[in-house]
Amino acid sequence: MKALILTVDVSRLSFAELTALRAQLDQQIAEKRSEELKVLTDGFVKKLEAAGFTADEGMQALRPYLAGTGRKADQGAAAPVLYRDPSVPTNTWSGRGRAPRWLQDYIAAGRSKDEFKA
Repeated sequence: MKALILTVDVSRLSFAELTALRAQLDQQIAEKRSEELKVLTDGFVKKLEAAGFTADEGMQALRPYLAGTGRKADQGAAAPVLYRDPSVPTNTWSGRGRAPRWLQDYIAAGRSKDEFKA
C-alpha cells in the first residue's frame, strides 16, 4: 500500500474550524482502524480454519502475547462493545452499568436502544 502524504494549510482556519476538522479526522481514524482490524481478524480466522483450528484455539494460543502480569487475560479485560453511536463511532457501550449519555439522549428522543446494537 502506497502512503499518501497530504499537505493542508490549516494556518488560516479558526479555532472552531480546526476543532471541527479534528473531530472529522478522529472519526475517520476510528472508522479506518475498525475496518483494518476487521480485515486482519478475518484473515487470521480464515488461516486458523484452513489449518484445522477454531477461533477459540487461536485465542488461547494468543494468550501469552496479551498484555498483563501473569493473570488470566479475561480478568479486567474490557467488555465487548454491544452498542455504538452511528454519528460518533468511538462512542460505545458494553451494556454493563448505566447507559451512557449519548444513548440516553437517543432514547429520550424516542429511539430504541436496539437500533444501536454493534
